[in-house]
Amino acid sequence: MISVFLFSLFLINSTSGEDSDVKNFQEKLRLPAIKQGMKPSRLLEIIDLDWKVEIGAETDEEEKRQMEAVLKHIIQAAEFILSDEKVQEKTALKAVQHKMQALGIMARRGDPNASAQAIAMAKKLQQDKRPLLAREGKLITLSNRLREIPKMNRQQKENFIQQLLELFSGSPMTERDIQIALVTAQIFEQAGDTDSAQALLNKTARILERSDREERKQIANQFRGTARRYGLPGHPMKLRGKTLDGEMIDLKNLKGKVVLVQFWASWCTYCLQEMPHLLKLYHLYHEDGFEIVGINLDESAERARKIIKQAQLPWPQIYSTEEGASGMKNRNATYYGITSIPQCILIDRHGNVVTLQARGKILDQQLERLFIQAKQR
Repeated sequence: MISVFLFSLFLINSTSGEDSDVKNFQEKLRLPAIKQGMKPSRLLEIIDLDWKVEIGAETDEEEKRQMEAVLKHIIQAAEFILSDEKVQEKTALKAVQHKMQALGIMARRGDPNASAQAIAMAKKLQQDKRPLLAREGKLITLSNRLREIPKMNRQQKENFIQQLLELFSGSPMTERDIQIALVTAQIFEQAGDTDSAQALLNKTARILERSDREERKQIANQFRGTARRYGLPGHPMKLRGKTLDGEMIDLKNLKGKVVLVQFWASWCTYCLQEMPHLLKLYHLYHEDGFEIVGINLDESAERARKIIKQAQLPWPQIYSTEEGASGMKNRNATYYGITSIPQCILIDRHGNVVTLQARGKILDQQLERLFIQAKQR
């Protein structure tokens, strides 16, 4: 899953003053001296060093003050870069992003004016004559509106997606752009609007496919797979493959049963933590027609077998030994854009997906509902 931290970077505030206390901490931490007129390249080097500073405080209050000193040092260095009228556009963009990140962290640590000043800064950037900086301002503004998505009407959602796509298509997509697209689609999906989530992912995939970079085309395939997964609720799921024991499993042959499909691996701590609960549910409902099909994404079949034996898992485990399609590249995983695990999908007796979030209490409630319905018939 994508971290919400990305968007906390946009809840920022700007400050130009530094009190003596902050300066004292900067000296104590031996932060490099900076001043107006220094070369932008040198200031960027200093910012990179600042991000690597180790905070060694004895109390929480001292840790807070030291962190504040480092962040304000980064902000000041970025402001010196931006005040240089001759600074190159890409360098200015880096300075903006560093300042945004530093201020975003300050906001998360309780700065009371962060949000309002973030909006003001983003608006100012949008009017910048330098295209990259203007784009950055627009991207920040849109990102800051993500929390509004659940309350948007259909037209507002369409406008939001269109504005985002215009920014993505205007210049080569960055790693951050890709993350923003994924998180935005995830928010649409969690708000119950899978149509908007799929539209954003598929249209972004078309933009990525225009790139000459092979890794961008691979990400486009991931986007299409994720869109395909988001469209599963209420529809059949395609899944087929050989198990670790060599048996061929095809999900369509399990129609008439309630099936949980679990994408997992032995290196996934959360996956292993869920196994005892899944075992309990399996034994509780199996005689009534409950099945579990695992999709193991380990690179080592030996490792997978060992964990399955230790956990005493009785259900089949699809595993790929195909060259170039093992582990997370398992074709069943890539087809549905699975990039993080565990991913648990519940399917009803009609062969239609009930939920993509079949874990914990949600799984308990859905199984109880499905089997109560079956008994009532």
